[in-house]
Amino acid sequence: METPSSDFHVEYPLFIRHWSPLSEKYAGADCLVTAIQNGWRVTGDIYNEEFWHAGTRLTCVFHFTLKRGDETVVMPVISNPFARRLIFQNRITLRPIEERAQQTIKSQA
Repeated sequence: METPSSDFHVEYPLFIRHWSPLSEKYAGADCLVTAIQNGWRVTGDIYNEEFWHAGTRLTCVFHFTLKRGDETVVMPVISNPFARRLIFQNRITLRPIEERAQQTIKSQA
């Protein structure tokens, strides 16, 4: 999937944010934007993980699979308007996180 910078509807000229799974558990939209601008592309379905705080406040984390050349990384991005718009505009399928484990088992078989 190609995502041109014009689809971001925001400018991040001074906010280039590198993300590594070794340094941060979750990424923000600025990390996702930086990755896309650096040639990473979103592939496959997005998996949604829900966290309920005190049973009343929901936080969602979208697990994006990003590829660049022969490299692949899964970037967990805390739900935000940019991530939701990216999913909607590109008609990416959003699946529950539980299905990711099932897909992994199927692909290894």
